[in-house]
This record gives sequence, C-alpha cells and structure tokens, in this order.
Amino acid sequence: MKTILKFAVLNIFALFITACGDVDQSTVSEPEAKSAAQLTSKNGGSVINQEYPEAQAEVLKTFTAIATSITKGAGLGTDSEFMDQLISFHDYDATFTEFNYDFNGNGYLTDSKGNEEHERMLFGEIVKPGGVKQFAALPGTLKIAVYYGNVANLTFISDFVLDTHPLGEITVNNLITLLFVKTKGEWKMVHEHHSPLKILPSTGIKPSNILSDFDPSSASNAQLEVYATFGAIGATIMANSGTGAENMDELISFHAYGPKFTEFNYDAEGNGFLTDSEGNEEHERALFGNYTVEKFAYIENTLNIALYHRNVANVTFISDFEVKGIGTINNLITLLFVKTKGEWKMVHEHHSPLTK
Repeated sequence: MKTILKFAVLNIFALFITACGDVDQSTVSEPEAKSAAQLTSKNGGSVINQEYPEAQAEVLKTFTAIATSITKGAGLGTDSEFMDQLISFHDYDATFTEFNYDFNGNGYLTDSKGNEEHERMLFGEIVKPGGVKQFAALPGTLKIAVYYGNVANLTFISDFVLDTHPLGEITVNNLITLLFVKTKGEWKMVHEHHSPLKILPSTGIKPSNILSDFDPSSASNAQLEVYATFGAIGATIMANSGTGAENMDELISFHAYGPKFTEFNYDAEGNGFLTDSEGNEEHERALFGNYTVEKFAYIENTLNIALYHRNVANVTFISDFEVKGIGTINNLITLLFVKTKGEWKMVHEHHSPLTK
C-alpha cells in the first residue's frame, strides 16, 4: 500500500460526479455465492487476472445508462424521474461509504443519505437543463476490472463539461473510483472515491465526517481476515520503513500485481495520476524505503471493511500517519482487496489528501 506526501485538494465541483452505495452479504443469492466458490476451486484459488468480458460489457452498459439518466435529467429538479433512475443504480443497503470533496475543497466521508442528497441537488438543480455538454473519460484512462464475475472496479479520469448555474460552463477532471457489485442479477454502485486532478489550497470550514460502524468485536470471520491483513501491512511498514527500498519486499507481497491493478495518487507538485503495478511498486519502495513511519493509524471511527460475495473486500479510512521528515498525513484512502489462494491481496488503491 502507498500513501503519498501531505497535499490538499481544491476543486469546487469535485462532487459533480458522485455515485455510491454498499451491499450486505445477505443480499448475495445462493447461486451467485456457489458460482463464486466454483470459480475459486476451478482456478486454484486465484482469479486475479482472469477476464470476464461479458461482465465488463454489462458494467459498461450500466455506466452508460447512468450517464443517460444524468444527461436527460439535468436541471429538471431533484425529484424528476431521471433523478429517481440515477438513484436506482446505487445499492444503499447496509454499510455505505463515499469519499468526496465539498465546495471549499475539503475532503470528507459520507454515507448513503449524503450521497443521495448530493446526487439529486447537483444534477437536478445545480446543472442547467441540457447542461451536460460532455460526459466522457480522458482517452486511455477508463478501465473495468472484474473479480469472480460479480464485483467490478471501474476507474477513469473524467472529462466532463457541465453548464452550471453558479459558474457557467466548466470542465471537470477528477480521478474516479466506482465499485460495482452484481446482486440479484443487477450491477449496482457500492462505493465511490473522487478527487480532483490538480491539487490547490482548500478554503472554508471543514465538514464533519460520518462515523464508521465497523467494530472488530462483531465483525465476520472474513472481515477479521482483512482486518488482520491490514494490520500486517501497517506492521511491516513500521518495522522496515526508512531502511531502504530493497527492504520493502514484504510490503510489496501484499499486492496482486497484474494487468488489472490500478492506483490513483498524486506527485510532489500536486498533480493526480493513474498508474499500474510497476508504478505502484516503484512508489512504495521509494516512499517507505526513504522515510521512517513513526505512526500508522486511522482517524477514529473512519475505518470501514465492506465484504462482497465473500471474496472481495473494500477497505476505506482516513489515515492518521506520522512520517519523519514529512509530518502528519491525513489522506482519504480506498484499498480494494481480493482473496486469492487463501490470502487477501490489494488490487486497487486510491489516495487523496483530506485537506490542507
């Protein structure tokens, strides 16, 4: 896992691209769960790099339908049929998290209620009628990684052009992570993380974060496995950071590198970027090999571990790290884990600063 230097984010329209929800294990049908188990056995416990073209096509079709609802419903009010359609693409059951930014550029953690309010207000009221001039991804950035045929991570850098009431026509370039889960035959958004492509100083009063409900004492066995893996990642960082890039092998072993792996992060100038396995490993070794981590923790009540179809887990938290020579690092962090050959491995990371 990688956390970057302490930066902040400003993009007053960062929340122009929200979509989220969560799904509980109870929503998994028996045939779906059985299918996932059969896939695990068939592939020797690993489906990290297996392709699912039909599922990818279904997710892309769903994403296109989301764009259609937004485009047709822009500026027609918060309760139009198109906004209802947009909300229907979310699964708000059980635990839900969303990372986004307010109009002052401050990051925050919210829940299903907050997400729905933002969705309806933004596209129903703030964007003018006919105001979605372009709903696209920057060329070469859209990727759909499917795991076990029933969980899909859609990542891209947006290239939206919106005509709005407060600012007129604007271009929105954000780093976007959207997690979809197939349950009862439909693909629903279950997590989102948005952060501006360019970091600028934040302003205004910091928003309050929705507190997490995750409690290790009442967690499932699978959640506890992921929790233990997360703890092991922190332990190896604490034990080996600052001792050189060559001593980061254990940290790197917690990743499942391959063609599906993606990471969103920022460089030293505050420019967001999308990278792959090679880039992630290079950054991990450089950062933790050169800097000593004195504290690896999360802000109280911000850690969530959401389990999907028993084999995929989404870990979200706001970091509370102390790094010698850098200081405190508070980042919004999304880590997607997939269980392969009995072990939980990271397949996606999205890091963005809480504030400046």
